[in-house]
Amino acid sequence: MLIKVAIAGIAGRMGRTLAEMVHAADDLELVGGLERAGSPFLGQSIEAGLSLPSAKSKIVDDIADLPAFEVLLDFTTTQSTLAHLATCLTRGAAMVIGTTGFTADEAVKIQQASTQITIVHAQNYSVGLTLLLDLVQQTSSKVGAETDVEILEWHHNQKVDAPSGTAYALLEAVKAGRQNAHGSSVHGREGLVGARPAGEIGLHAVRGGDIIGEHQVLFAMNGERIELTHRAASRSNFAEGALRAARWGVASGLTGLFDMRDVLGLDRDLSD
Repeated sequence: MLIKVAIAGIAGRMGRTLAEMVHAADDLELVGGLERAGSPFLGQSIEAGLSLPSAKSKIVDDIADLPAFEVLLDFTTTQSTLAHLATCLTRGAAMVIGTTGFTADEAVKIQQASTQITIVHAQNYSVGLTLLLDLVQQTSSKVGAETDVEILEWHHNQKVDAPSGTAYALLEAVKAGRQNAHGSSVHGREGLVGARPAGEIGLHAVRGGDIIGEHQVLFAMNGERIELTHRAASRSNFAEGALRAARWGVASGLTGLFDMRDVLGLDRDLSD
């Protein structure tokens, strides 16, 4: 039986990629798409708006107008995602959330909702990036807290938040490896900052061109350094991971808040 999928932000960069891949999948059915109020795509069929043959469902701006769906793929804004969350709770539908930039209070709302439905929330759905997070945590646990760590990320010039959600996930991986959830971090440096404080973790964001995404974690020691890097060449990597998460979420039937480590079945003993 086909899994019924709806996509929020269906006409955006990521939304289009997701729609194309859902439409092409043998086990998924694209039943509807959401767009912001005022979007020129509203009222069009997905077939006409996104040039996907036989995708007859209309693109709407109100999630209540969507037909029945089993999972919502949401890569939009924090405000939109939280609004969609309420309807998913009512319908008992799973969510795959790729939106970043939630405040602590907003994250609590997602956590609370996950007691009733399946939610997969990852800062990055790339399988390679998920493995990088695992490697970073393992490396951090072995090199010692005295090692200087810098996190660098590059994205296109239209990305609105900085550093990226993935950079923060990498920061948490470093802290988890050190078993220090409250370690200090600094966003860039300027002026006479003095000698680097012990244990400090630096975060740096670059914005330019059409860079899809690159993340690097530098472990600098006396006489040697380790550089762990992930480069994304296509958004299809993220989309494929999101679809994998959607399949896993529907098949598992589990309530709770999960991430790509759960989807991939990675050992989480280091952090949990």
